[in-house]
Amino acid sequence: MNSDEHILLRKLREGDTEVLDILYLRYAAKVRDFAFRLLGDSVEAEDITHDIFLKVWEQRKTLGNVVSFRGYLFRMTRNAIFNAFKHRQVESKYQALAAADGAAPADTDDRVSTNDLMEMIDLAVSNMPEQRRKVFCMSRYEDMSYNDIAEALHISPKTVQYHISGALAELRKLLSAIAFFV
Repeated sequence: MNSDEHILLRKLREGDTEVLDILYLRYAAKVRDFAFRLLGDSVEAEDITHDIFLKVWEQRKTLGNVVSFRGYLFRMTRNAIFNAFKHRQVESKYQALAAADGAAPADTDDRVSTNDLMEMIDLAVSNMPEQRRKVFCMSRYEDMSYNDIAEALHISPKTVQYHISGALAELRKLLSAIAFFV
């Protein structure tokens, strides 16, 4: 690292926001171009560039260990691109999942842990209207038929079907939202 970068990183660690502007002007175009060449998406490349410089600011206190700022930016950009590709794969799987009416593939390589996903599903179910939640839980957790649920709740089987369809639609929206963040 040259002495100019060394001075800039020292000032950045001290919280000098003008230094972040200097580094951004110096390197952002190279980061954006690198990301664009691999991703082929200018909006995504721009987002990655902004995210990287935000992380540089957030991690400024730990930049004392950086030997080469250019190398540091390269590794951050490379990792962000890998994450973008992983995100695309997971998003495709969840879109296929949503299209298949909520049936999860058995060998999925999700980046969201099963526990995280189950917590989100439980939260979504708990936020459903009371009747929909009851119907869904009886169907999916207690393995009751539509007719048995209808009889137990004194409603028609068509109403049970309506609530199950609504619950599954809410869960598909949840999966799409999770795929966005993965």
